[in-house]
Amino acid sequence: MKTIEVDGIKVRIQIWDTAGQERYQTITKQYYRRAQGIFLVYDISSERSYQHIMKWVSDVDEYAPEGVQKILIGNKADEEQKRQVGREQGQQLAKEYGMDFYETSACTNLNIKESFTRLTELVLQAHRKELDGLRTRA
Repeated sequence: MKTIEVDGIKVRIQIWDTAGQERYQTITKQYYRRAQGIFLVYDISSERSYQHIMKWVSDVDEYAPEGVQKILIGNKADEEQKRQVGREQGQQLAKEYGMDFYETSACTNLNIKESFTRLTELVLQAHRKELDGLRTRA
C-alpha cells in the first residue's frame, strides 16, 4: 500500500505487480475486476514485452470494469543503449488505445512519481464524473 496526495486528497493505492508472468494470469483476472487504474508496462529493451501489451490490453478490456483508467509505461528508460522499442512506438500505441504514456526508470526514478500521480488523478476524475452523474439523477 502506498499513499499519494492529489489535489489535497490523500489516496491509498494498492499495487499488484505480475511482471507479465503467465502463471499469474488467473489471479490477475480476479484483480482486474476490482481495479480502478492499471499500468500496462513493457520493457523498452524488449520488443517481445512490447508485443505482449496488446494481449494485456485485451485482457483488461475483457475483465476490468468499464471505465478503468489505463496508462502505458515503457520501463527501463535508463537502458537507452539496449533500446528495442522506440519512444514513438510507445506514444503511438498509447494513442491508439486512448492512454497516457510515460517512459520510466525504476533505477533512476524517472517519471515514477509523475506516472503514479497521473493515474491517481485519472481515477479521481472518473469518480468525480460518476458522483456528478449520480447527483444529477437524484
